[in-house]
Amino acid sequence: MTWLLILFGVALVCSPLMWLKQSPYQRRVTELRRLAGSLMLQVSLHRRPDARDDELRLEAVCYRLPWTDTQFRQNWVIQRYSERGWDSHCTGWHWFGDQARPELKSTITETIAKMPDTVSAIIANSAGVGVIWDERGEPADVHEISEVLLGLRQKAEEICL
Repeated sequence: MTWLLILFGVALVCSPLMWLKQSPYQRRVTELRRLAGSLMLQVSLHRRPDARDDELRLEAVCYRLPWTDTQFRQNWVIQRYSERGWDSHCTGWHWFGDQARPELKSTITETIAKMPDTVSAIIANSAGVGVIWDERGEPADVHEISEVLLGLRQKAEEICL
């Protein structure tokens, strides 16, 4: 009987500690974000890409590559999975807010073609150029996102400077 009480006491003490253990999903997301940081991508919570001005909830994850020039300013969003906005040159994608410069049209088309299917938007604002991603991919997807964002940032800075 004493051993049973001791075993019950140990289980009672250890059970809350098991709640602190990360789930497999949490471990995978942590690894993706750690990899993104090593590739110079900033990961942050973000509003939905098609959010109106009064919708302030942060319910999306943005993987962003900062501009190299702090004076560089662009503000456009191209997104899918929502009918808000107007049609773009890419089938199934819609502009929301402002459009990118016409000189970026082919680069944006190439970027969209190379992105993982789980990317729902490409965003350019004063902080940089980034993607809204649901983080359901693999580490290879983070590398892919980083590469295409580097190309998009380089082209955007060449055109707009």
